[in-house]
Amino acid sequence: MNLPNADPLLFAWLIMAVGLVGTFVPLLPGPPIVWLGAFFYAYQTKYAEVGPVLLVILASLAIAGSTSDIWASAIGARKGGASPWATVASIVGGTIGLIVMSIPGLFLGAIGGIFLVEYSRHKDWNAVLKASGGYAIGYFISLLVQIVVCIVMMAMFAAAVYL
Repeated sequence: MNLPNADPLLFAWLIMAVGLVGTFVPLLPGPPIVWLGAFFYAYQTKYAEVGPVLLVILASLAIAGSTSDIWASAIGARKGGASPWATVASIVGGTIGLIVMSIPGLFLGAIGGIFLVEYSRHKDWNAVLKASGGYAIGYFISLLVQIVVCIVMMAMFAAAVYL
């Protein structure tokens, strides 16, 4: 589908800008949207400047970036002393929280899951706070990872198009 009287590069950058904003707005998967912008441009230009190899590299980055909230939060929780069961509970609690309370529920549910498991294990508030804090730090690191991944993807796209 070629858009008449439309600049595919402008649309690609607009899509990528939405992706970059998506790293700050929950429920918008930032890195995959940035990849979608690159794919849109590649498709519109018949892969002349952005080819399949770059699209695969960008897709790999998008997958790593968009899953960072899972693995970075889990690593943070584990570094904070959370058990594997607490990590599973954070995923279940986050999912339930998302369904019940939307975006704040995701974070609160995940922390609540860790809290319940770790308190039942240790009966020690300090251990609970340390594990929950590790999760929170991991979550915020994942946001940073997503921002960096989006910027790197956009820079690689710009290099392919402008150089």
